[in-house]
Amino acid sequence: MSAAPEPPQESAPARRRRHEVVHAWAGTLAGLVALALSLHNFLTLRREPELDARLPHIVRIAQGRDVWLYLQPTLSTRFAAEQSEIVTRAELRMRAAAGRAKAPAFFWDETGAFSYDAARQELTYQRTADPGPLLVDQGTPRQPLMLFNAVRWNFRPGRYEGTLRLHRSGGRAPLDRDFCLLVSPEAATAFREAGQFAFRDFRDDVPGAGPRSARGCYTLSPV
Repeated sequence: MSAAPEPPQESAPARRRRHEVVHAWAGTLAGLVALALSLHNFLTLRREPELDARLPHIVRIAQGRDVWLYLQPTLSTRFAAEQSEIVTRAELRMRAAAGRAKAPAFFWDETGAFSYDAARQELTYQRTADPGPLLVDQGTPRQPLMLFNAVRWNFRPGRYEGTLRLHRSGGRAPLDRDFCLLVSPEAATAFREAGQFAFRDFRDDVPGAGPRSARGCYTLSPV
C-alpha cells in the first residue's frame, strides 16, 4: 500500500504575502473602529446638553408676614456634551388645589446655605449669593439652596400644587418639576408659633405621614 502524498509546502514568499495581507486587513479594521468611535464621540459632544432636575425630600417653610420657602433641587445633565447647560432663572408656582384663591407671587429672592449648630441642635441659614445664572454640566451637578419669597401672603390649611420651573439659555424650553404640599391645621399652628424667622420641615418620604390621598406630597415632618 503506497503512502499518501504529502501536501505541498508553502514557500516562504507565499507565507510572507499572506501575512502582509492579514496585517493590512487588521490595520484597516482597527482604523475603521477608531474612526467610528471618534465620530460617535464627536456627535455626542455636539449634542445639546439635556438638563435634569430632582426635587429634594425636604422643603423648609417659614411664614409670618411673608412666606419663605427653601428648596434645594439637584441639577445635572444626562450625558457629556461640549456645551454646558445654563439655568438663567427659576420660578416657583403655587396654587391651592381647591377653591379659587389668588395664587401667590413667589420670586427667587436669594441663594443660601445651611449649617448645623451642634450646641443648639438646629440648622442655621446664611445667605450666600443673589439669584443668578447657574452653570451645570455632567461633571459638576449643582444643588443650589433657593429661597423663594411670597410677600404678604400665607399658607392656609389645605392641599397645594406646586411647580419649580427652570428657564434655560439658548431658547430651549423650560424644565418643570411638579410637587404637592399638604398644610394641615397642625402645620398652620406650627407656623403661627414659630413666626417669620423659624422654618418648619415638610417631607415627602415619611411613611404614614398625612392622609392616604396625600401620599407623595410634602407634609409637616413628625420629627
